Order: sequence, then C-alpha cells, then structure tokens
Amino acid sequence: MSDDTPKGSYFYPNTSDDPDRTDVLRNKFEIRSHSELRTEEYRATAFRMAEIAEGDGPQGRFDEEHLKAVHAHIFQDVYEWAGHTRNESPIVDGERMEPIGGLSKGGTSFLPGSRIDMGSTRH
Repeated sequence: MSDDTPKGSYFYPNTSDDPDRTDVLRNKFEIRSHSELRTEEYRATAFRMAEIAEGDGPQGRFDEEHLKAVHAHIFQDVYEWAGHTRNESPIVDGERMEPIGGLSKGGTSFLPGSRIDMGSTRH
C-alpha cells in the first residue's frame, strides 16, 4: 500500500475531481481509477471463474460459508477483503475495517450488508 492510503478506509483518498479517480476501492494492484480497475478486475475474476467452471473452485452446500468461499476465490487477486460479507469487519492491511454497509459500482447500488439475511438462503 502507498503511504497516502488512509488506514481503515476501503477507498483510496480522493485527490482529483475526475469521477474516474474518486472513491476507487483499495485493491491489490494499487490502481487508482475506476476504468483501469474494472479492466484488471474483469481479467483476474474471469480466470478465477473459469477455474470454478472447471470444478476447481470451492465446494460446498451453497450456504453462507460457501458463498464467502466463492467470493474469496473469485476476488482473491483483486481485494484483500475478498470472502467477507459487507456486514463483517475484516482486517485489511493490518487494521480492522468497519462494515462497508452500502456499496455501489458503476451506478448500481447494492443492498447494505446489514440487510442481507444469510439465514434465508436455499440449500
């Protein structure tokens, strides 16, 4: 991580008014633009999803732990917190993070982590 990355934040500091460079999720590539991160994220996750399609991914019962294992497998090359739900407090770069709650990407907002009911998943 770069020295100017604040501890305890999922995002790099905003140092530009360019929307492509604001609120960019911290990532293992240290990419600071949405467009560049999207390209690398798709490349890295396509490889991991191909592994799953070939039967080399996590095995499970499609419960909460399996969901987290699949997420961890797919995003392991991109985000340090891969495999955690948004209502958890993962340790990232040696520091406990607050639950991320609401999250949006590409104009799409996702359900806040506290509203995800993992007990109602179907087996």
